[in-house]
Amino acid sequence: MLRLFRKKKKQKKEEEINLQKNGSLLLEELIATSGGIYNPIRTFSSDQILQATNHFDWNYVISEDRFVWYKGMIENRPVLIKKFQDCSVFDADNFYRDIAVSSLMSSHKNVLKLLGCCLEFPRPVLVCEYPEHGALNCIRCGKEGVRSFPWNVRLRIAKEIADAVAYLHTEFPRTIIHRDLKLANIFLDENWSAKLSSFSLSIVLPEGETGVNDMVCRTSSYIEPDYFNTGLVTENVDIYSLGIIMLIILTGKSEYNSEVAVYLPVLPVYVGKFLERGLLTELIDPSILDSTSDDIPKHSRLQMEAFIELAFRCVRFRPGENVPRMIDVAKELKKIEKHI
Repeated sequence: MLRLFRKKKKQKKEEEINLQKNGSLLLEELIATSGGIYNPIRTFSSDQILQATNHFDWNYVISEDRFVWYKGMIENRPVLIKKFQDCSVFDADNFYRDIAVSSLMSSHKNVLKLLGCCLEFPRPVLVCEYPEHGALNCIRCGKEGVRSFPWNVRLRIAKEIADAVAYLHTEFPRTIIHRDLKLANIFLDENWSAKLSSFSLSIVLPEGETGVNDMVCRTSSYIEPDYFNTGLVTENVDIYSLGIIMLIILTGKSEYNSEVAVYLPVLPVYVGKFLERGLLTELIDPSILDSTSDDIPKHSRLQMEAFIELAFRCVRFRPGENVPRMIDVAKELKKIEKHI
């Protein structure tokens, strides 16, 4: 009994130390990121998190990357709980920036809403709204019982992500670059609406600057070549990644598909070769097509062709073409969706 009491007392002391340390560092990040104007962030206790995840039981995991996403229940509400992996050696992850930028962005309808965080663990744990259909990469890979979604939904997902990232780039006193756009960081809610997440690698550009040098964080295969070669973080880092995501959404191919090899920069070349031969039907994900017909409706065909051309501009497939800004990409995708 005495041993149990001492253990609980030691655990409580550790939680208090973690709370003070994490709280101080989070406050510094909130001030630095938001310029001192930020909304209060709710804090959850370690007991609430442990109970919700059954002490981080792997049976509760729905997605895994450098961090693990758990489904849990807090106050009779399903939530998504994000815990950075203890074994991670990825020093660039800024847990406090993840919370700060998530808080800034939570008002946007296409961002995974931050409900709060727990600061009583060695690393902060985030609590977010629960997206019914999980991460986009899990759905793409064909989880049993999840149907493939049609072209109009795929187009809307691309538009919504572009809109969220354009907001990140333009709506704050200083430009914020996400720097980690990939399928694993995009979730889908019950209406198949896109929810952007994971801002731990985001970079806040100095005022008046269009870029800043930083370590290269290669967390996916779709990394902008200039950034990979120089370490210069600009808006183009996100624009390039979005272009690759658009091509994945259309074709159903990914870095894990042997047809495209394991290096995604070849994906635009793969797409271009099919287009040169007029084989759009063979290029797109077969599940987009009506099972009763292999024909692409004229309206959809025009949309897909414009969609590919925009993706090509994002990844600078044709040398000499101007790279669009993210806000222009978002506007163009809305135009493709509504007017073509």
